[in-house]
Amino acid sequence: MKLLEYQGKEFLSSLGIIDVPKGMVVQSPEEAQNAVKEIGKKAVLKVQIPTGGRGKAGGIRLVSDPEEAKKVASELLGRDIRGFKVNRLLVEEALEIEREMYIGVTIDPQKGKRVFMFCDSGGMDIEEIVRLYPQKLLRIDKYPSEPFREYEVRSYLRERGFSGELLVKLSKLAYTMFEAFVKSDLLILEINPLCLLRDGRLVAADAKVEVDDNALFRQKRFLEFETSSFEDEMEREAKEVGVSYVGLDGDIGLISSGAGLGMCTVDLMADEGLRPANFLETGGGITAKLLRDSIRLLLKRGNIKAILINLYGGVNSLIEAANGIKEAKESFAKDIPIVVKAIGNQEKEAWEILRSAGVHLVYTFHTERLVDLLKEVLTKRGE
Repeated sequence: MKLLEYQGKEFLSSLGIIDVPKGMVVQSPEEAQNAVKEIGKKAVLKVQIPTGGRGKAGGIRLVSDPEEAKKVASELLGRDIRGFKVNRLLVEEALEIEREMYIGVTIDPQKGKRVFMFCDSGGMDIEEIVRLYPQKLLRIDKYPSEPFREYEVRSYLRERGFSGELLVKLSKLAYTMFEAFVKSDLLILEINPLCLLRDGRLVAADAKVEVDDNALFRQKRFLEFETSSFEDEMEREAKEVGVSYVGLDGDIGLISSGAGLGMCTVDLMADEGLRPANFLETGGGITAKLLRDSIRLLLKRGNIKAILINLYGGVNSLIEAANGIKEAKESFAKDIPIVVKAIGNQEKEAWEILRSAGVHLVYTFHTERLVDLLKEVLTKRGE
C-alpha cells in the first residue's frame, strides 16, 4: 500500500523527530488560492499521485501569489500524469534550502536484509548521483535479528564532516526511521530531499512510504488512507473483483493463478517480444464469476489484442475457471483470441469446456509452449 506524499508526511510527523513544510491538501483552484493566502509566501503545488517522477512530468510547480496558484491549480487538476488522474494537490510553503540530502530504509529481498541508506546529496537525480559517485552512499544492511545502532550512522556522518546539532539530529532521525520501518511493517520509508534550511531546521521536503499489504491487518492506522490512496480506476475495480492487478504498457491481457506463475509468464513473453498489458493474479478461490469479471476488467484497457491465461489447479477448481472463460468468450469477448494453459485439479473436464468455447489450449505444464501458441495465433491474425 503506497501512501501519497501528504499521507507519508503525516506518518513522519507522528514520529516526532522531523519537521514537514507548512501546507494543506486542496481539490479546487479556489482552495489552492486560499491555501497560498494562508501560507502567506511563495508556495509549491504538488500533484498527489502514487508514483515518482512528478517533478520531471510537470507535476510540481512553484507559484508566487494566490492568483498564480489558482491558475496553476486549474492546469494541474484533472490532468493525467504518469497514468494517474490528478484530483488533489498539496500546497506547501516554498523552502529556503541550504542543503539537500537523502535518507531511507528499504528491503533487499535477495539478501533478506533491511537496508538503511544515507547520501549527503539529494533531490530528483539521486539515482544518477549514486551511480556516478557510489562513495557518497552510506549503506548499512541488517538481518531482521540484528539491531540498528545509532552510533554506526553517527561515526559515518562525523567522518563526512557533520558535527554539532546537525550530527545529533541526523543520527537520531536515522535510528527513529529504522525503528519505525520495522514496527510499522514498511517496505519503503524514504525522505528525498531531506533539507537543511537556512534557518537551521531539518525538514522532510518529500516522503515516500509503502506498507506491506500482508501486514495491514495489524497496522490499522494506515487503513484510513486505503480508499483514498489509489486513484487508478483499474486497480480499484480489481480490488472489487477480488484479484491483484498492476497495469503495464503492453497489449496482451494476462491472467495467472499465482504471482510467481505470473512473473514467470511475463519473463517468457518478454523473451519472445510480447508485451503484457497488465499483471493480474487470481490467487486461490477461483470461481467462474471471478474469471469472467477478470477478463472483462482486462478488456477495459481497449487496446488488448489477445488474452493469455496461465492457471494451475491446486486448490482451485479448473472447471470453475473454464466456465468463467467460456462465459466471457461467448458473451463479451467473442472477437478476442484467448490462449489458455490449465493444468491440475479437474483439468480434463476443464479442457472439454474450454474446447467447446473455442479458446486455444495447450496440454502441457510448459509455459513456453503457451507463449509459443500465442505467437502462432497472433501471426495467423496478422498481428
